[in-house]
Amino acid sequence: MIDYALRIKKEIGPGKTWVMGYANDVMAYIPSLRVLKEGGYEGGGAMIYYGLPTAWGPQVEDRIMSAVHDSVKKSVAHSIRNEE
Repeated sequence: MIDYALRIKKEIGPGKTWVMGYANDVMAYIPSLRVLKEGGYEGGGAMIYYGLPTAWGPQVEDRIMSAVHDSVKKSVAHSIRNEE
């Protein structure tokens, strides 16, 4: 989780984000690329406890970050429309 928090704060900007994990329902531990490459429990072994057959692919962090950036763009556009 810390890798995601640091990357989001770096790319979106400090003071503009609130990174939080394990909200509502936990569908699985989703490792950053660094953790995925390290392997071990969080890099792949944890998946069996969530009923998933394999580890996440190496593109998972970038896909999540793409969704974060899309969400921020939509949020900013919504804020601008509401100010007008």
